Amino acid sequence: MVETVKEFVTDSYQIVSANSPTVPLKGDDFTKGLRILNDLLSSFSGTGLMITVAKEIETSVIAGQKYVTFAASGADVNEGRLANIEDCWLELTGVTYPLIPISIHSFSEQYKYAPLNGLPIYAIIKDNVDSTRLQLYPAPSQQYQLFVFGKFELAELTSNSDMSILPRYFKRYLKLALAKELARYKGRMAAWTPDLNDELKIARDDMESVSEINLNISNPIGNQLNGAYRVRAGI
Repeated sequence: MVETVKEFVTDSYQIVSANSPTVPLKGDDFTKGLRILNDLLSSFSGTGLMITVAKEIETSVIAGQKYVTFAASGADVNEGRLANIEDCWLELTGVTYPLIPISIHSFSEQYKYAPLNGLPIYAIIKDNVDSTRLQLYPAPSQQYQLFVFGKFELAELTSNSDMSILPRYFKRYLKLALAKELARYKGRMAAWTPDLNDELKIARDDMESVSEINLNISNPIGNQLNGAYRVRAGI
């Protein structure tokens, strides 16, 4: 059964409301409830920890292309900001070339050769407000298919959206989280009982246990832009 956004927001209000469950929302309650719901979804997308479903995205990169951007629109990949990257690789004629994800700060601390073209080794991640930039280093010397497996910022909900885009266990947590925010907005914090807070904590723990991400980006392999690796890369 499809659950609409309005039904979802109404349920959250009823958790902390003194009204009968049959009393409809009044005034701008739904509009503000929807805004707070989207604010929550945006905050969950900060690190990707609270987004439990990763996607595999495929796109082409051409010779000399250093950057691939991810955003909701107007980017190379219109899937939303890349909140967390779990794996990425290149493919060419059936051969897979793994990439090493690394933060731009860690990459900048390493010794590097002058800008090169060849077989990319690193996927350097830089977060912006509404987008993520992935830099390939070295830049590709020919066209490859780029695959990124990660978690992307959740799309903003509208009054016409339905909640089937989210897993059921996510909705359980989200409904309680929204109710807590609405209790503060409606001056009903007294209705947010210790029992409800315990339920919210259990639901959050369940959410985090589903997530497989490691928030620490590290590079245990080190800088490989020398010797045999440079020969293999053709640079």
